[in-house]
Amino acid sequence: MGIDCILRNRVYTEDMVQGKTRMKSYKVHIQEKLSEDEWFVVENTHEAIIEREPFDKVQQLLARDTRTAPKQKQLYLFSGFLKCPDCGRAMARSEVKGNVYYRCSTYASRSKNARTIHTIKHRKLEAAVLHAVKQMVYLAVSCSALITQINEAPERKTQAARVRADILNREKELAKVMRYRQSLYEDWKDGVLTREDYTHMSAGYEEQATRIKTVISTLKAELAKTENGIGIENPFLAIFRKHEDI
Repeated sequence: MGIDCILRNRVYTEDMVQGKTRMKSYKVHIQEKLSEDEWFVVENTHEAIIEREPFDKVQQLLARDTRTAPKQKQLYLFSGFLKCPDCGRAMARSEVKGNVYYRCSTYASRSKNARTIHTIKHRKLEAAVLHAVKQMVYLAVSCSALITQINEAPERKTQAARVRADILNREKELAKVMRYRQSLYEDWKDGVLTREDYTHMSAGYEEQATRIKTVISTLKAELAKTENGIGIENPFLAIFRKHEDI
């Protein structure tokens, strides 16, 4: 199996994929490939070797047309990214008197029937993309500063103290329920309660204890989130902060 097949194989996530091919007929034993929408797919059937998010990103990259020009090895900056907003086809790169342009391949093949030229200069496009990136960098840096301000706010510490007090009260409540349950067992052993009464009442206390444990678990998760604050090392923000001086 080649690398390309491995990169496209959903089995390495956690999905079972069948029905990629079929026989043309019982007389002609020739297999034909089926389109992806005809496959039989069952998700989450086994443990994943590759996480879903990076696998999906690879599929997006593989879907882009990143072929180089004839007899050239250079991959241009916008290769595989540019699509015509009207027809959705790729924008073709061309160079005229030292100026680089991108134009719609539909217009290139049917220019007489096309309404507009659908073209843009490389320099203009590059400037527009750079401006957009700078705006995203500015927002990322602003978000990081805002997150730091939120994490240092006194209200967050007050909230954490409130949650800690609530956890303590719930733990006391749980201890009380467990003591009651233990006393039931002793009463049954001493003959004060019948087995039927003990079983019924014990199940009630067990259900109550389970509910309290669930609440405590939720509160502890909330406390951890409150104490840790909002993470500013989000990969998205970190990448843009890294290129703050682009």
